[in-house]
Amino acid sequence: MLDEASGLTEHRLTDRERRDWRLVSAALGAILMLLAYLLPFFGQRIASATTTFSGGTVTRLDFAVLVYEQHFTQAKHPINEELVSVEITTTPVAVLAGSGYGWIGRLIASGNEFVHHVSLLLTLALPLLGAVAVLVLVGRSWWGAAGLPAALIPMSARLALLSVPSLLLAWFHQFDFSFALLQLSSGALLPAPGFWVALAAGALMAAGMFALRTETRRELVNWWALVFAVALVAWLLVRFRPYPFREIWLFISDGIVVTLRIVVTSFGLILLVSLLGGLGRISHNRIIYGISSLYVELIRGIPLLVQLLFIWFALPQVFKGLGELLLQISFLQGTGQWLVDLRLNPFTAAVVGLTVCYGAYGAEIFRAGISSIHRGQMEAARSLGMSYVQAMRYVILPQAVRVILPPIGNEFVALLKDSSLVSVLAVSDLTRRGREYMSRTFLSFDTWIMVALCYLVLTLFSSRAVEFIESKTRFER
Repeated sequence: MLDEASGLTEHRLTDRERRDWRLVSAALGAILMLLAYLLPFFGQRIASATTTFSGGTVTRLDFAVLVYEQHFTQAKHPINEELVSVEITTTPVAVLAGSGYGWIGRLIASGNEFVHHVSLLLTLALPLLGAVAVLVLVGRSWWGAAGLPAALIPMSARLALLSVPSLLLAWFHQFDFSFALLQLSSGALLPAPGFWVALAAGALMAAGMFALRTETRRELVNWWALVFAVALVAWLLVRFRPYPFREIWLFISDGIVVTLRIVVTSFGLILLVSLLGGLGRISHNRIIYGISSLYVELIRGIPLLVQLLFIWFALPQVFKGLGELLLQISFLQGTGQWLVDLRLNPFTAAVVGLTVCYGAYGAEIFRAGISSIHRGQMEAARSLGMSYVQAMRYVILPQAVRVILPPIGNEFVALLKDSSLVSVLAVSDLTRRGREYMSRTFLSFDTWIMVALCYLVLTLFSSRAVEFIESKTRFER
């Protein structure tokens, strides 16, 4: 049977093929992984920590489930004080509670503290997901009618390869990613036997699944991995160097939300303006064509930053002048006064500026996309009795969307990056929040590294999403 996704022929495995060391290694590793989680993973945990500074400041933290924020506490010194000492208290964890499954259960039942331990839960759960995926693949290979399911190899291999680093990150949570705390524990925080068995099982799974990569034409590592890698780098910076990176993240995280709000709102309006502008550019009405062309030519010739500054500083004066003219007309005095008093808030001004600028570029994309559809399509639709609007709606635009989608997707990525310019309008977006933190702490390098990583994650994710949508709508012409 032919696997259309991989391009390889699948068949029921023979007894010799079932004994293939790759499948045996992957299956053995997966079974060991599931059994290892029954054994003790971490038999001790940090119950409390006392941090003393030179100025007499003493901070004590108690941990009901797992240590957290202690690394940040000892890394960020009070003003004009230095770290003097850190004392920790470790406490044993019950055998069942200290197993892999026990820790997962403890984290899920941690109540209000669950938010502090989500990352540990994910790092513990990932190897289990890898083991289940591998067993499904091996089970279908040995007992399925089609033989080796090549389409399942990439995902199973990725999870298997991530199991070992995931387990190591789970251990790092036990001392809050601070090796100074690990040294203070006098060996109490070293992993129990179950952890080492799971680590060996993960290596077995990874070896077997990596060797199976030749059985499929799909890549084990694609460009989505770059998104994951950049996000992982940012997360590791926050965990290993909580000061200043954790503090920077907490300070700028609300700016990410503002940036996304501006981009999504603007992009929706940009699509509308682009569609109207594109239709105007192909209109046979000279007035509509002239207005659309004038808009496109003027706006594309002015830098986005200048447009934003004009909308924020100069447009209110335009409204005021127009309002004063209307005040001279008795029945338009209400409208005139409204224009005189009109002031755009920073968010609205940012959305208007981005919409006006990118709408002009989008209009040309829509015009080119619509023009790429053969004129015979319109003629055929009109011959069937459709009006111009109906033909455009039901025949031309559905075909043009597939042509328009790639450049429009690129415009979205560019919009995401150019949204940083709205920080000049006092919008508390990601860039402005970074500037505010830098001006307060003078940590320019650390601040802009974190801001750059945040933008990089957003743009890389958007690019991969656009490529995915494009692949689902691609057609042969």
